Amino acid sequence: MKALLEFIKNRNWMLWALILGIATGLIFGERVAFLQPIGAGFVKLMQITIFPYIVVSLIVGLGKFNPEQVRSILLKAATVMVCLWGVGLFAIWCFTFTLQHHDAGTFFSPTLVTANSEIDFAQQYIPANPFASLAEGNVPAIVIFCIALGMALIANKRKNAVLEFLDVIGQGLTVISKKVISIFPIGIFAMTASTAGTLSVEELNNLQVYWVLVLCLGLYLMLVLLPMLVAALTPIKYRALIMVMRNAWITAFSTGNVFIVLPVITEGIKEHLRHIKKADEQADHIAEVLVPIAYTFPSLGKLTTLIFVMFAGWLTGNPVGLADIPNVTLSAMLSYFANVHLAIPFMLDSLKIPADSYQLYLSMSVLTAKVVSPTTVVYIFAFVLLSIFYCRKQLHLKRLRSIYYLTLFSALLPAFMLASYTLNSYLAKKTQAADEVIANMVVADKVPSHVLSYVPKAYQSGELSLTNIDVIKKRNLLRIGYLIDNVPFSYFNQKNELVGFDISLAHRLASDLNVKVEFIPFKKHQLSEYLNKGYFDIAMSGLEINVADLTKVRFSDQVLQLQLALLAKDHQLDKFATLSQIEKQNLTFAHVEYGPLLTKVSKDMPNIKFKQLANLKAYFNQPEKYDALVISAEAGFAWSMFYPEFGVIVPQGGVSKYPTGFAVAKRNYDLLNYLNAWLDIQQASGQVNANYRYWILGQGSQKTTKRWSLIDEYAPELLNE
Repeated sequence: MKALLEFIKNRNWMLWALILGIATGLIFGERVAFLQPIGAGFVKLMQITIFPYIVVSLIVGLGKFNPEQVRSILLKAATVMVCLWGVGLFAIWCFTFTLQHHDAGTFFSPTLVTANSEIDFAQQYIPANPFASLAEGNVPAIVIFCIALGMALIANKRKNAVLEFLDVIGQGLTVISKKVISIFPIGIFAMTASTAGTLSVEELNNLQVYWVLVLCLGLYLMLVLLPMLVAALTPIKYRALIMVMRNAWITAFSTGNVFIVLPVITEGIKEHLRHIKKADEQADHIAEVLVPIAYTFPSLGKLTTLIFVMFAGWLTGNPVGLADIPNVTLSAMLSYFANVHLAIPFMLDSLKIPADSYQLYLSMSVLTAKVVSPTTVVYIFAFVLLSIFYCRKQLHLKRLRSIYYLTLFSALLPAFMLASYTLNSYLAKKTQAADEVIANMVVADKVPSHVLSYVPKAYQSGELSLTNIDVIKKRNLLRIGYLIDNVPFSYFNQKNELVGFDISLAHRLASDLNVKVEFIPFKKHQLSEYLNKGYFDIAMSGLEINVADLTKVRFSDQVLQLQLALLAKDHQLDKFATLSQIEKQNLTFAHVEYGPLLTKVSKDMPNIKFKQLANLKAYFNQPEKYDALVISAEAGFAWSMFYPEFGVIVPQGGVSKYPTGFAVAKRNYDLLNYLNAWLDIQQASGQVNANYRYWILGQGSQKTTKRWSLIDEYAPELLNE
């Protein structure tokens, strides 16, 4: 008991703060969300010394070496880094192939039409203005500048005065860091409690397959591969290494930030080497130099996010095959020298994975940082320790312990892969398929309605073409024309209910008029005839506002602006990446609308033939007859959820956007004026935007539940006292 109390008192404040924070979040749930600003404040407190620390440690560390030592150390460190990259990437690829077949398909995201960020290596790594790099937090450029200045001081005979001054500054920064670390358990508790209390079950379920992949891979790297490599090749024991990394690991886990623990890593390495009587001045210098360098270069923690790129390909029906591994690996190593948020879109683009998949990464970044950051911490420890002992020529494989650990981490790799495969197989059975999500969407605020599959003979007399608001209210019925199977604007869900973006707005319009609503089907070429003969009052179904129809019907103000795109089989999408590629091919494109727009395109591009279809379903019945379908990207993504083998692409350099709206008969100015004023109100109140988020982006398309907590589950009476 005494030993346990001593262990709790002296060594594990970080761990206990973590455990207590998780427990507090689980007990009180969202009630501890107020702790989040406290945790954020402690993170900023930790960041106070980081940039000065990098500058001082690199300049002093390099400046104290002689030229021969620097060349030897950096060459050996580079060798260690490349070897760690090799074994780490091998593990990452192994976990990639534990993914099962998936029913792909996702909702549209505006990022699809956003130009991919180009990775500017010059800006990232060349410190044209070191002061600007410091102000902007551009760590790679800062490191390059400090390395250059530190190496320039090596041969300078008057360097001691500068180095001693900077060394004193560095000692002061270390003292500040230690003081902050001593009270940082408070920040750990605050961040962990607020995260555990506010993280919803929906967020965990949203991308649970990816989360399992990252978790299994991260645990293997940081608890098996990296520490066992160090234990196998150096005199440092496995358990001792885990204890040395503990505080930095817990801090990185809690904050999702490696940058703030760099001084902790450096001091931890130096202190442990002193503890095992392996410390000397050179080892301290190597640690001070290599820790910031290791953070700047691609770490195995950062490279674990490569698993997301593989996951995105699997999720969208573009899985990465064995033949792609060499090119993907090379692209990854080059792109990950930049920021992860630049590298991932670049990788998605290089693998022809829809760019909007990056939104999924952002939505999971808070969770994955809990694995990526501590993995990076373990990688830096392993890299620096292996480099130190390599420089001393003390790496060896001739001990029994070396054989034991090498055999153990080799055997545990398939075990972790099996765990990942088993968990994901189970989760895949529980996960709702993409087509089920969109097929189960419903109109929230409905009025009494009647959905017809034909035009009644009573409506064909032509007497209703001048219908106005007074007539609609008097007969207590609003007649809406809709296109059949025009996902996501008007379609039948799994319960055979007519739903969609425009259908939802039609119900709201009828509600505001305090009348019932009736839906009557039409085909696109029948729009002007049916409206002007009075078969229905308003046409609503994602209708393109085009010049040709302006002389036949009256369009309302713009409701949405849609992105023109092409839909085709996944393996054919790369043929339509740019307009210049399309111009070189003889193609046949199907379409349902866009006639006037495509007539102009066919004059400019005679190599393309356009075939008009009665409805979108006709294309999916015989897709082999056409090279692609011209469709809005918003609708295309919705259809790809029903047909996962199809994907959507927006050719670069092509026609971008077009407006959509409602249509009324040519002479119905009264109804048109009412519609436009009503639309202004809906736009201002946010109703149109809410419909867009639900029907087009899919936000809120799955049921959400109240955040669970122990106090709500087992002691709700305490809350009412």
